[in-house]
Amino acid sequence: MGRKLAKTAILCLVTLAAGAGVWRWSARQPDGGPAAAPSAGPPQRIVAMAPSTTEIVFALGAGHRVVGVSRFCTHPPAVAGVPTIGGQHDPDLEQIVALRPDLVVLRGAGAALRQVCREHGIRIYEDPSQTLADVHQAIGELGALLGRGDEAEALNARLHRELDAVAARVAGRPRPRVLLTMRGPERLMNIHTVGGTPFLSELIQIAGGRNVFADLNVDYGEVSVEEILARSPEVIVEAMPGLDLDDEQRAAVAGQWQALGPLPAVEQGRVHVLTADHLLLPSPRVTHTARLLAALFHPGASADE
Repeated sequence: MGRKLAKTAILCLVTLAAGAGVWRWSARQPDGGPAAAPSAGPPQRIVAMAPSTTEIVFALGAGHRVVGVSRFCTHPPAVAGVPTIGGQHDPDLEQIVALRPDLVVLRGAGAALRQVCREHGIRIYEDPSQTLADVHQAIGELGALLGRGDEAEALNARLHRELDAVAARVAGRPRPRVLLTMRGPERLMNIHTVGGTPFLSELIQIAGGRNVFADLNVDYGEVSVEEILARSPEVIVEAMPGLDLDDEQRAAVAGQWQALGPLPAVEQGRVHVLTADHLLLPSPRVTHTARLLAALFHPGASADE
């Protein structure tokens, strides 16, 4: 299951790179017929299809309203008792309708689910999160939609404060060249990384590093080993969220880089295989990721959590 979660996380980031916005309810169906009117007032029965937005809803204190989540939602622990309704790309439409939601929270694709929501008058909020500013926007918009505006303001203030604290701890230190990878653990192939715009690149910067692919012309893309060698990263962060790897397996994954030849990150023993489930999520736990990265880039600068 862990390997499937890791591959799904990579796929979701790549397919969501085009960005998103808030879907507006229309008074007409696509075939020209009238659509059912969405319910008024703060939603009380929420289906959350993306792990990041599920975390936001719970962080706003509205988790008790969540009646369905995707199979990839694992945090907070309370979601374990919530019915699962497939994934972002294969939702169980009949089960979703049976749950009688008055709000479906999406991120990325979902044409079939959108159509079902239109037919049944179910509101949709589509999380726009690609950058850290988008994360704050989603928190604010969901807070307003759920009647949790004060909680959203407090949550955004806490995230700003904690990210600023990470940046302050590493300020003035030399910034290592960082490669963040997303791939499977079996072989050194199909290596994806992040460009300069998305939140992951921002977190590298906040944590005191320099993204070696900040000039990539896409948000998330596959890169070759030749390109990696040319960028000469001093730190390699292998993001494999959800995988259950012991120390020997982590060492084996990191050791795959030795076959490429001289790389500063390899020569200095700075290839890190990370499996925390929050690594690739634009959720309230971006502060955890920032602190973790800072501890890798500048071990002496990061305070203990």
